[in-house]
Amino acid sequence: MQALSKTNPMQPHNKGSFRRRRLVMLMLACFLSWAGVTLWNQVGKISERSQKLSAVQQKAAEAQQQNETLQREIARLNDPEYVEQKIRKELHYVKQGETLFYTPKPAQK
Repeated sequence: MQALSKTNPMQPHNKGSFRRRRLVMLMLACFLSWAGVTLWNQVGKISERSQKLSAVQQKAAEAQQQNETLQREIARLNDPEYVEQKIRKELHYVKQGETLFYTPKPAQK
């Protein structure tokens, strides 16, 4: 008769290898937990920074639009007719012989 082996192929051969496996699994679980927490924090920071980036991009677009408007105004100020119209409207200048009539604005409630 053959001698029956007391070791089961599914069980470790000794307690030392079981302890090493358990230690490795514990270290792996700790590492994965740390990696998960770090990833979660980075996702939060990325979303916060993307919101800041979109706000800055919106401000930049508004500044660009204002810059274009001012550039058009500068170009128009080189036209003498436009300058005359602007002076007459904003400073209420009139040519000799003209009469300026004021119309009162309706009262706002």
